[in-house]
Amino acid sequence: MQRNVHRSQNRIEAYHQLRAALAQIGGRKQLIGRTDLEVAIRNECGRLLANVVIAYNSILLSALLDRYQAAGNLKAIALLKRISPVAWQHIHFLGQYTFRSHAHPINLEALLAGVIL
Repeated sequence: MQRNVHRSQNRIEAYHQLRAALAQIGGRKQLIGRTDLEVAIRNECGRLLANVVIAYNSILLSALLDRYQAAGNLKAIALLKRISPVAWQHIHFLGQYTFRSHAHPINLEALLAGVIL
């Protein structure tokens, strides 16, 4: 049980580290906003961005899991179970992003083609 509590605390800490990394975008760490409403809006935007990062990583990890389950690669599946979706080192937060329409979805297979566990 203590092991599960420690694991849960690590997940919470990883989430807070992600939120801190998002707060530093543009070189600012302090809360920005003149009113309580502006501060609350900024906080909710940070939560939204953190959830988008986690969802993106979860989609990638799920695609990898499907690939390795189909191949019967138990070693890679065991490794995937230890990877947290709360990671951001592979995401460039200061970049310019183009959002695609539903007519041109992201090709996950092409994106993950070079990934080998």
